[in-house]
Amino acid sequence: MYKDLDSTLNKFITLSEAELDALHERVWVQKIEKNVCLVDETKVADHIMFVRKGYLRTYFDKGGDEITRDISSVNSFFTALTSFITKKPSFEIVSTITDCEVLMISREDLNYLYQHYSTWQMIGRRIVEEMFVRSQKRIYSLLTKSAEERYLKLMREKPDVLQNVPLQYIASYLGITSQSLSRLRRKIC
Repeated sequence: MYKDLDSTLNKFITLSEAELDALHERVWVQKIEKNVCLVDETKVADHIMFVRKGYLRTYFDKGGDEITRDISSVNSFFTALTSFITKKPSFEIVSTITDCEVLMISREDLNYLYQHYSTWQMIGRRIVEEMFVRSQKRIYSLLTKSAEERYLKLMREKPDVLQNVPLQYIASYLGITSQSLSRLRRKIC
């Protein structure tokens, strides 16, 4: 059950059996149906998820228009990061796109690991850094790349997203309308 999580974490630093056991005691599996809101503008994100199966998205609601900031990948960490760090209500929404299976850890349990194992402080920092870098790359792409370049990059790096995520979410993630995405797909294919 923890194989993918352990493998992902061991890319940061090799963990001892005791360090992994301490994690496994504090992480739990959560199966979540599609279209379930996990964090909204009234909630504080107090968990980090490791995505085992399925797809989630983080988005903003701007007057009824949903603007997708991120779409999860399998074997990645996911949360409303600003809310998690500041312990304040989120300004973004996290919800499932498909049926999902995630491993969850609470802020409280993560802090326990930080306090009792020095390696966990490093891993926690690396996870947050990875999420921050992913966010910065996304901003850079939106500001400097054309919609076609962003779509081609998504095709290259996350073809599974294109096969499993509804087109309106992909369009929003790319910063274009659904109609523009349809034209772009016809042009490329």
